[in-house]
Amino acid sequence: MEKIKTTAQRLLPLLGIFLALYVTITAWGTLEFALGAPDLWMQSPWVEPGAQIALATRLAYAALWLLPVMAGLIAVGAAMGLLWQVRKGIVFAPRIATGFRTVGLGCAGSGVLDHVANLFTPTILSWHNPSGPFAPNFYFNSEAAGLVLCGGGFYLTGWIMTEAIRLKSENEGFI
Repeated sequence: MEKIKTTAQRLLPLLGIFLALYVTITAWGTLEFALGAPDLWMQSPWVEPGAQIALATRLAYAALWLLPVMAGLIAVGAAMGLLWQVRKGIVFAPRIATGFRTVGLGCAGSGVLDHVANLFTPTILSWHNPSGPFAPNFYFNSEAAGLVLCGGGFYLTGWIMTEAIRLKSENEGFI
């Protein structure tokens, strides 16, 4: 049990560093592209010269791309909460199982929302093109797909833990 607690203790600062980088690089980069640097928008292959990009379109882009970031923040926050409990020695408890399920939903949600954002990015970026917008275009992103699969694994782990805790409680009544 001490090794588990020590590992959780060591992972917490790493998750904190990841959280800081995730917010500053991913979220800030999205906002910078959408709102802070209009010249970046014009460099996109989907934007035609002469397109006049409205603020509402930039805000829609930012909102679309911040959704997967928010789901990721939920996953990281839940993971940090889970590790905080494990480092205190709480391992087989309903809140740990709930933490795993929340991490799973956050990871999977981030991956799904990333796919959705990729689907609509060409349309949003080209919305004000003189020749008209591009249609939504599916783009397979293996990182986002991996997040969905990992999220499913975390969710399943939490579900299994929940069932194991329930069965343990039922069996204690018979002994």
